[in-house]
Amino acid sequence: MDQETAIPPDRLTGPISKLVGLYQGFLRRTAEHFFPEALLDAIGDRTVINWDGRRREEYYRLTEDPDGVGLILDWFGTRYMFQPGSPTPFLPAERRLIEIIVRTLDLRFRGLFDLEIVHRAERFHYALEDLIITEYLNPADPFRVPAVLEALRVAALSTYENRRVSMGAVLLGTQNDPAAPNWTNPGGAPRFNTRLTGIKGFHRLGDGLCTAFIVDRQGELGRIVDIERWTQRTQGANALVDPCPREYIHHARATRSGGHVCLLLTRSQEIKVFARGTMVFAFSDARWRLLDIPTKFATWCRAISTSCPSDLALKLFQAALNLAEDRKGGLFVVLRDPAKSVAQLIAPQDRIVEDVIADDPQDPENLSPRQSKRVLHHVVRGRSLADLDSSELEALAGIDGAVVTDLSGRLLTFGAILRIDPEALKVARAVEGARTLAALAASFHGPVLKVSEDGFLTMYLGGRRMWEL
Repeated sequence: MDQETAIPPDRLTGPISKLVGLYQGFLRRTAEHFFPEALLDAIGDRTVINWDGRRREEYYRLTEDPDGVGLILDWFGTRYMFQPGSPTPFLPAERRLIEIIVRTLDLRFRGLFDLEIVHRAERFHYALEDLIITEYLNPADPFRVPAVLEALRVAALSTYENRRVSMGAVLLGTQNDPAAPNWTNPGGAPRFNTRLTGIKGFHRLGDGLCTAFIVDRQGELGRIVDIERWTQRTQGANALVDPCPREYIHHARATRSGGHVCLLLTRSQEIKVFARGTMVFAFSDARWRLLDIPTKFATWCRAISTSCPSDLALKLFQAALNLAEDRKGGLFVVLRDPAKSVAQLIAPQDRIVEDVIADDPQDPENLSPRQSKRVLHHVVRGRSLADLDSSELEALAGIDGAVVTDLSGRLLTFGAILRIDPEALKVARAVEGARTLAALAASFHGPVLKVSEDGFLTMYLGGRRMWEL
């Protein structure tokens, strides 16, 4: 965490361009942290900046660029162009996050000089990235969030009996615990912070997945609860509006109302953040990712179109989320014109057909190469996606290759290595691997979901990446 020392107002003399330059460096590093593929370019500069110390609400201005793709930022005399790493414009949630990044840095800078900045001390106590997460969530009593995030990050470095630990906490948005309105936290409760993680056995009290700690509005450790039962008591039987990985449905539901926030350290040492009934952020590979599942799911539904069964888009998206959480790769393709696309993408021996080929009369005890794949097709022949449970669909996707369906939900193949058109090879330059290349090629025939074994889920359409979470 970058630390700064407050500068008394009576020492404000001369240029402060070096200090401004330091914070401009913070801006670049923070932007790269949350948007590693985006480009932040300075298109204007002032090398010496005099700050008169006057108090204003902000020292930055954020506007859209003329093309409507990126953003233009003016901050302390320097103009920046911030553009996404793909031709797709920033999503509304991403634009909001960018503004919060700049505002958080701006408040922290002014906190060096203005002793009346709200929560000035806390803005220098916690990691900048955690403060940005907190500002985005906008929870009640916000500085509980960075304290718990800091504790989870320390716990991720710990082991208990030679095993990595997992842990979770529900930060109440209400004054009382809605599952136990008459319960009051006994006196002497410790604050939920990094000091608790040094207590041997503390991690075993709340594993995060089944049990979680309750943190009250004062940021103090309350009681331990079963997350499923606590959610049932506080949220009733209402289902989630937006998809969520299977393991974390109760965590997301716990935050549907009441302003509660759920923070979870998983067994794979990722940190998940839940608010307003959805999984909002994930911390992995040493950086935070804004997920924005509602917007990205809506984009996927629009690409599938309204002419297909209403649950087709949800079933494929949910299966992809579950695979990503389990660190299993997969590829889902929805063909808009099967009559044209099947012959181009799927080899004859990979297509699911209604007729069954008889055994090889020359060697009835062994399967011919032509039949080897079609034997597996028997388990789904005559069935559509509507007939498959999510676990069955995930099992089909787990076989190396693609799951291909049409807009009616008819399963065309699974475990198929897709044919790639030479023209698609020219478009898909410098891709990372075979699954990405196959996804780009297939996206000319319809929307595609690609699941990577590192936990990323990506949508492709028309030869370009639409989003990644």
